[in-house]
Amino acid sequence: MNIITWGDIRRGTLAIVFVILPTVLLGTYIGPALQSYQITGAGLWELKRADVTDEVIEPLHVLRLKPFFLKFRLMNEVESRIDNPELFKKYKKKIELQLQTIPIPAMEYIFLSTLALYYFVLWYLKRIWFPRWKILK
Repeated sequence: MNIITWGDIRRGTLAIVFVILPTVLLGTYIGPALQSYQITGAGLWELKRADVTDEVIEPLHVLRLKPFFLKFRLMNEVESRIDNPELFKKYKKKIELQLQTIPIPAMEYIFLSTLALYYFVLWYLKRIWFPRWKILK
């Protein structure tokens, strides 16, 4: 009489890989992935206090309080505004630290709807590949 069989181990592994792990990854990374970013006046002032040259700060005033959906889009716009690429590379980390996130209302609902969609697709594919509940028996 076996308490734990190989079938139980396989089903547990499938549950971890297809249910628990995606839930944790979605819960961790969907928020930052869907954030909007902006640079504020306070962020520009902090750059000035951090001894960033005016050649870098002045072009960024145009971007102040303009929302960008992803961080890399805002950073690409910042890079295109700064004339000297070496200065951008030098101060890139300091600029990134001054970016502000714009809070998304009801972020939990976006997470839950994405998770529900993932579970629906998983259920549908299980019905196609494993009819009649025959998963690794």
